Amino acid sequence: MKGFNAYLMWLCALALFGACGLYFSFYPSSAWQLGSVGGALLLGGGLYALLAWRERLAVLFKLDSGSARLYLHLTLGSLMALVAWGALNVPVAALYTRWFGGDAEFTARVVAKEEGGLGCGHRIALVLDDQAVALGVCVPESLWRTLPESGDVLLQGKRSGLGFSPRQVVKLPEGR
Repeated sequence: MKGFNAYLMWLCALALFGACGLYFSFYPSSAWQLGSVGGALLLGGGLYALLAWRERLAVLFKLDSGSARLYLHLTLGSLMALVAWGALNVPVAALYTRWFGGDAEFTARVVAKEEGGLGCGHRIALVLDDQAVALGVCVPESLWRTLPESGDVLLQGKRSGLGFSPRQVVKLPEGR
């Protein structure tokens, strides 16, 4: 692939993968949120440096001055790093957690019940008490109708060092 098309192809591929993260129910840990920034700078910067060197982007755009080349590289490199961060922060971490994470259970407090939303018909807003993390989880309508407007539920899912991926909400047994 020649010139700017190679840059656009990589940029679009990373952006599409990052957009897939909107459909993952995943909550990154604070350590991973910081780590993904460094990873994105390395991945995005490295990929851009390789493409800029291989495709000779400064020559392609016929830039003669050093300041014009600097602005080109800063702009396109920053954009590549930003898109790489979007791909690393949620989709990569969510897939890692689903494949390699261990099973986990949390007691969560129901804060609100909602109908509709992004990709689901019935959603509940929860707060994990041990981490003070707010999250929304899609649930089947039958469970949604039986859950209280507020109270405790059991949240099951997968957990890794990168974060938590909820799988299902279970009503707490009586007396627990």
